[in-house]
Amino acid sequence: MFTNRQLALLIGAYLLSGPPSSQLHVFAFSSPPSPSSGSPNDGIRLNKVFKKTHSRREADALLESGRVEVNGKCVMQKGGFLVVPYVDEVKLDGKVVEGWEEMNGIPQNQLASKDTTSHKTDSQKRRNGAPASTRQFQYIKYWKPRGVTCTTDRKIPSNIIDAILSDGYQPRHRIYPVGRLDKDTSGLILLTSDGRLPNSALRMKNKQPKKYEAVVDRPIRRADLQRWRDGVVITTDVARNGKHKSITAKTLPCDAQLLDPYCVQLTLVEGRNRQVRKMTAALDYTTVELMRTEFMGIGLDPLEGPGDWGLLDEEEMEIVQNVLQSAVHE
Repeated sequence: MFTNRQLALLIGAYLLSGPPSSQLHVFAFSSPPSPSSGSPNDGIRLNKVFKKTHSRREADALLESGRVEVNGKCVMQKGGFLVVPYVDEVKLDGKVVEGWEEMNGIPQNQLASKDTTSHKTDSQKRRNGAPASTRQFQYIKYWKPRGVTCTTDRKIPSNIIDAILSDGYQPRHRIYPVGRLDKDTSGLILLTSDGRLPNSALRMKNKQPKKYEAVVDRPIRRADLQRWRDGVVITTDVARNGKHKSITAKTLPCDAQLLDPYCVQLTLVEGRNRQVRKMTAALDYTTVELMRTEFMGIGLDPLEGPGDWGLLDEEEMEIVQNVLQSAVHE
């Protein structure tokens, strides 16, 4: 007999599908940025961060050169890109830019609903090797439906930002997904305004486990569970520095558990392109439906189904803090 979740997997096989998008744009806005915004809560232009040390043209040149990062991600957009005082971390050549809020005449007590920890204290924490507070950031788990693309490029009709907005979430700041799920895969994905989390959770030495349930087209042989555990040879596409190449290699050891004759649960630490589907194909199965049920120790519960979302609870936030802390001491 199938569980309700596995029945949902089978039914989903007849719904939307399509090739995964190769486009992944890091930053997203809940609405297009307004350069004339009068409130510092809404952000200020990124080039104003350098107003005391560079002219506007010089600041634009810094952005175009790729030397500026916001929340750990390179920003080369010189136009209306906004940063939020005391929330976004700006770096030039890898070094945190300190005091840019005060340089723009924005004392911290002017901002509404911000973390009570001072900017100076958070900066000291970063210098001392401990992660800054998470209270000023947003952390959401989302049951991504099939057909939604994990890109923040809102020009793509199926992008994840428009999807979660249509499902009722209204972010205070720009958010982006932690990793990705293929367009034709459903299940758990985290979104956050904290630029530290993707690097902390996805970098090679500190990659976090991901748990998937795959429904296949025929009964699973028990001997194949051990073959998946030991690793199977697959070929995946890797993009580096704008160039694509194929790599054929054995997958790392993983956990494989039979949930029913047609459904296997795989727990991976790797994140190779379409890895689960290729692992099943390597043993002559076709994946009918694929769902991620857990990432980083955070599960789908209590989300009710595709399109549902929720803020992380206290225990889940402890997991986030531990991941951030582990990455600092890596």
